[in-house]
Amino acid sequence: MTQELPEGTVTVLFTDVEGSTDLTTRRGDEAAREVLRACDEVVRQQVARHRGKEVKHTGDGLMVAFTSARRAVACAVDIQRAIAGCNRREPERAVRVRIGLNTGEVIREEADLFGATVTAAARIANQANAGDILISDTVKGVLGEATTVQLEDQGEVELKGFPRPMRLHRVSWEEAAAPSGLSLPERTPFVGREAERAYLRRLLDQAVRGQGALVMIGGEPGVGKTRLAEELLLEARQRGVLALTGHCYEMEGAPPYIAFVEILQATVRLVRPEALRDVLGDSAPEVAKLLPELRVVGQFDRSRSSSSATISSIDHS
Repeated sequence: MTQELPEGTVTVLFTDVEGSTDLTTRRGDEAAREVLRACDEVVRQQVARHRGKEVKHTGDGLMVAFTSARRAVACAVDIQRAIAGCNRREPERAVRVRIGLNTGEVIREEADLFGATVTAAARIANQANAGDILISDTVKGVLGEATTVQLEDQGEVELKGFPRPMRLHRVSWEEAAAPSGLSLPERTPFVGREAERAYLRRLLDQAVRGQGALVMIGGEPGVGKTRLAEELLLEARQRGVLALTGHCYEMEGAPPYIAFVEILQATVRLVRPEALRDVLGDSAPEVAKLLPELRVVGQFDRSRSSSSATISSIDHS
């Protein structure tokens, strides 16, 4: 793991679950650990999406390193959104997370990072309230004036062990609105199709790890293709995965690739333009041919290095 950790100038992110001791007292050791493990998994999914490197588990959260301050802040926002979504779906297992970030030089030793930058990031996380994201003035400076992130100045704060107060900023964020078409009606319990569901779960696990796939569900009308796809969709959402849908239409003159166009249209409403440009890389001009809305995002540079990306669709028309 040593070779995978960044060094030099790094943005360090700490998460911390508020009231974890109280959670253990109320729920018991095993139940509390199950809730905290589920929370850690949600955090790790977002860290992987934003190409962060998990340094270590701190007992009540994670320490993560990023080579990009912008990606680190975007990851923090997506962590809070994913946690909020899980809390909304399962209020009996709700947790509140606070996040702190700092940017600066770090020292890498074996499988860990050290230095004043790391210590300050941990102290900043301790200053945050549940559901908050606090960043140092250094992170704000690295983000620059062009950032689309809304920041609220929290003033100068005394941090334990540091001789001078540090100015902190709170990152404003809102819960992500559910994409249109994802509000599924209440259904009777799903039974059967265990082999198919197990296969789809394995592919979902692979997608979470960054290895995408295309799955086609076939069968005669009425055999349950739509229901099976919807069950996978619900399971993905319960794990904090952003799942988008597109439909095919049995009509003459329907636009080509309409299912993918619908998925991309939903993505444009949810993803910041800068993040979308980074993910699409050299493919952006081609994707813009399908989705004119992308052209307003900005000029696409074909020399930009490509980033790997997977867009998964479930067609349950």
